[in-house]
Amino acid sequence: MERIEIGGIAIDTEIAGTSPPLLFLHGGDYVAQNRAFLDRLAARFRVIAPRHPGFGHTPRPAWFRTVHDIAYLYLDLLDRLDLNDTVLVGSSLGGWIALEMAVRSQSRIGRLVLIDSVGVKFGGREEREIADIYALPADEVLARTFADPSLHVPDYSRLDDGEALAIARDREATSLYGWKPYMHDPALVHWLHRITRPALVLWGERDGIVAPSYGERLAAALPNASLENIEAAAHYPHIETPDTVAAAIERFASSN
Repeated sequence: MERIEIGGIAIDTEIAGTSPPLLFLHGGDYVAQNRAFLDRLAARFRVIAPRHPGFGHTPRPAWFRTVHDIAYLYLDLLDRLDLNDTVLVGSSLGGWIALEMAVRSQSRIGRLVLIDSVGVKFGGREEREIADIYALPADEVLARTFADPSLHVPDYSRLDDGEALAIARDREATSLYGWKPYMHDPALVHWLHRITRPALVLWGERDGIVAPSYGERLAAALPNASLENIEAAAHYPHIETPDTVAAAIERFASSN
């Protein structure tokens, strides 16, 4: 883990593998469960995986409070590392961040991969498109998040204090960035036409947090996107089926 400072913000960042560059933006929780997926990607890419400010042990300045702030920070990170033709991959909350980055600047982005992304509001005001994880019972949230929660949810009783604190900070930061309006930017849907780079939308067929129909609408709203569903997976298919998702990204990155 490397700490990179940009504009007074210190970002804990994992860097592994060789070129071409791939920037991975994690979701709101289960960050440690990304390990197998990142290792698989590092065999083919130079993987840069930052921990968002406020998550884990990465500090968050008091003024830093929105997904827009994270997007600008990571655009600066691409500049700092001088990354070009980057494969930008975002999962869930990370997909929202990736979209906000791409509508602002694509100069260092070559391709965009969205894994069960949130961040966009397609329906009307009263239409619920993203499950309210704060209102549902905990067991139901798990059942909506993973096809088989027993395989991927950590045993919290076995974590040390540092790991438990990191998870608590992940959840606190997710609510800070995504609480109001809930897990979306009302204006973002109107700017998706700016994302002209090739995009791949990957979606778990059993996602109960954001239904596959949302993924279809997202792919249709992007000018140059394709959609691929992942079987036997829910909201975090790259955690449940890391080889399948990594292989899809590799095919996409090498396609014309």
